[in-house]
Amino acid sequence: MRTALLLIFIFTFYLYQGQSKNIINPEKIENPIQQKYSGKIVFLNKAVSLENLKDLDIITSSVFQENGDLGIYVFFDNSLINYLHKLEPNWTADELLKKGNFQFSFYVDEKLIYKENLNTGAETSENKKMKTTLRIPLLSSKNEDSWGRYLWMRFYRGHDGIDALAEGDHVLKIEIRPYLNTGSIITGNIIAEGQIRLNVPKQNIPEHQIAIQPVMPDIGWKVSEEKLNIATIRNLNKKIAEERFKNITSIVVIKNEKLLLEEYFNGSGRDSLQDTRSVGKTFASALMGIAIQEGFIKNEYQNLKDFYDLKSFENYSPRKDSVTIKSLLTMSSGFDGND
Repeated sequence: MRTALLLIFIFTFYLYQGQSKNIINPEKIENPIQQKYSGKIVFLNKAVSLENLKDLDIITSSVFQENGDLGIYVFFDNSLINYLHKLEPNWTADELLKKGNFQFSFYVDEKLIYKENLNTGAETSENKKMKTTLRIPLLSSKNEDSWGRYLWMRFYRGHDGIDALAEGDHVLKIEIRPYLNTGSIITGNIIAEGQIRLNVPKQNIPEHQIAIQPVMPDIGWKVSEEKLNIATIRNLNKKIAEERFKNITSIVVIKNEKLLLEEYFNGSGRDSLQDTRSVGKTFASALMGIAIQEGFIKNEYQNLKDFYDLKSFENYSPRKDSVTIKSLLTMSSGFDGND
């Protein structure tokens, strides 16, 4: 009986050891800062290479500025591929990278505000196999491109981080775990964590930016006499002034064929031209549906050549003869875009 138990223990021990073994050997951890902060996330207010990083560069508190600089260095004791391998030992490296990545959790004052399973396309496959460090800009005054900045914006603007980081002193904490999508999401233990104290200064928004703007004369619309929720509109104007919603130029509300609200922001006015982008596609497709319904156009499969003499335009090609209305509406015409 004892011999059988001993054999089971030995088998289980070696099985566990085999499952825990790295699937790929990561880079060697030789940098003294990386060795010192293994398993930690440290914060910086400037871009510094790992070779030049010193303890003095690491900050534990900062005044928070949306247009300033805030970034992190993450130090792991292994590479991502090996963390994922522990979650699913029978998968190949390619399978692991197609189905897994880092999970980021953002806490403010010990309250979980946002959790994201990072898209599997973030970071290169080579880095996820070998690297044991990450430098991630979260805010950049120089607009440094990084998936980390978009991650931060999803936390900050998309999931109430901006409200959690209201005026005053706060503790921001970030935790990182590995995750795999095996049909359901499974996560490993925390592989790096860190926190920083942030002082969020008060924003002095002038009253004229919050006040409800009067409807301008000579509008061509009847003005509604219906009562507005003043507090709601003032709160919306305040958020626009705080740039919680980027590049807002105007808000116009028409109810029961009467103009209820007309406000303009960021130097825009009633006669300003706007780059509406995909809003135009929405109106174009709706109008096309009406035109088809009322018999002005047969259907969405009519060719562009039915309406235009394509040969009279520059850059004619026989391939343009087969372009349909539908392909234009779905942006699949093959024309070279120029923004």
